[in-house]
Amino acid sequence: MALYSTIEASKKVLLSTFDQDLPVLPEIRELVDSVEFSTDSAEPLIPIVLKAHESFAALKGLEGIIAVALCKKRFGEDTKVKASVNCNHAALFPAMSFLSTVDGIPKWGSEMKNKIMDTDLNHVYNNIYRRMLTNIYRTKDGGFYHLHASLNATPTLEALGLPPYDEGKNEKKVAQREIEASTQQYTSEDLDKMIRNIKQAGSPCLTRAEFLASSHGKHISSRPLFELSQLESTSPALMLSLEGPNILSGVKILDLSRVIAGPVISRTLAEYGAQVLRVTSHNLPDQSYYAVDFNFGKRTIDLDLKSSEGRQAFEKLLEDVDVIVDGYRPGAIAKLGYGPDELLKRFSGKRGFIYVKESCYGDGGEWSDRPGWQQIADSVTGVSWANGRALGLEEPVAPPFPLADFGAGELGCIATLNALHHRLTKGGSYYTSVSLVKYNDWLMSLGSYPEEIWRRIASAHGLEHSQKLSRQSNFDDVGLAAIASINRLHPHLWKDPDFTQVATNTPFGTVKTQSPIVKIDPFKTASNGWLNVTRPAGY
Repeated sequence: MALYSTIEASKKVLLSTFDQDLPVLPEIRELVDSVEFSTDSAEPLIPIVLKAHESFAALKGLEGIIAVALCKKRFGEDTKVKASVNCNHAALFPAMSFLSTVDGIPKWGSEMKNKIMDTDLNHVYNNIYRRMLTNIYRTKDGGFYHLHASLNATPTLEALGLPPYDEGKNEKKVAQREIEASTQQYTSEDLDKMIRNIKQAGSPCLTRAEFLASSHGKHISSRPLFELSQLESTSPALMLSLEGPNILSGVKILDLSRVIAGPVISRTLAEYGAQVLRVTSHNLPDQSYYAVDFNFGKRTIDLDLKSSEGRQAFEKLLEDVDVIVDGYRPGAIAKLGYGPDELLKRFSGKRGFIYVKESCYGDGGEWSDRPGWQQIADSVTGVSWANGRALGLEEPVAPPFPLADFGAGELGCIATLNALHHRLTKGGSYYTSVSLVKYNDWLMSLGSYPEEIWRRIASAHGLEHSQKLSRQSNFDDVGLAAIASINRLHPHLWKDPDFTQVATNTPFGTVKTQSPIVKIDPFKTASNGWLNVTRPAGY
């Protein structure tokens, strides 16, 4: 039987990231030995043929290396400090919301709606018919296309000639049949043109080869894991007070994002003691449940940036901000007057800042202005096809967990830590960006597990010749199946106190979530930096 070590594989992946033209200063590369990996299970946890397990362990290792560099900048170059990452803990990172609970109730529990604020303003997630728009459907030419309900299913349903609501179709398979009857009237190309014309999210399901042959695929595959550009070089170096006990004590971050990837960036930065304020508006929809996990360490405020009162309050907050995280559609925040170019003029001669942009398709390239989501990134880059074929199917299947969302979120944290390292070292202001598509492109470039290893994983998770999963298995179906088999195979993991964080005094109730993964010795755990327990939007 072939032996496999997630520790050795994760180390190899980590080292390979430095071959990606990472825009880091030389001292970061010199600290590669400052991170240690451990595990209590040598084989991968995530039931997918791609090396997602190793990718998250490696990225958490890179986060740790840059955190060590920042620690030395803050507390002195002679500071003895190391980072450690448990590979299994890292592998559970993208499964966070499938594992967390409020008063013992999981995300999908029927009682959860009574625990959280309802921000599903357009009834996408509590209406099965509208929710089923987010799925892979056959097209007239025999292809597959991934539609997405986004945060409002109405525009796409109406473009397909379907009613925005249909209570008679409010059952999963019935809704899917109704939607597919419409998609099969269009070729993939025609369907894609329709979706682009109404400015909604969707994508043909491409293979890896088809993605790389596209102009955008060629662009993305040539780019580093995250982008960094210096906006100006005259601002003095960032000075961090030694009064705070944590690496990012005193660093102020405004989080302008929704759903998963953007909030994951700022949640992780909050682990290091940053003061994070998440800005949302009651006028804008969001996925209600994710506030439970992703608002740890943050304060939250409700501001309408289209109103004079909201803008006045926001501009007051901008006066001493260090980092802005933007997770909205490309150009949306700039239209409000708060994009990187506008802030550069606002801060000119006053102070430096960092602007972090998270998007689906990334900067530059033919598709950069398109809206997108986790499932769209999976479809366009070949991840869904790779997963489907590994399951023995000739159709694309959504991967377990929001890998690209958490991958882009983790890359955004790393990119922000790196930009802070530049500000501490050289001064100036910086723009840094990450994308879901780039994470997936990198994940695919790592290759698949050897056949024997994959067959062992598939067999353990009950996936061999499985009829349980198909292209009609949506995000929750695939994720819940993976969580069930992980809990069956490794029942101790979510009970490990080193892997979990329990907060008893939150507005939601008692919340059990994933604890910070990167441990910084002698700080022991970065969670010492969380300044606040989780809370709802606008709290």
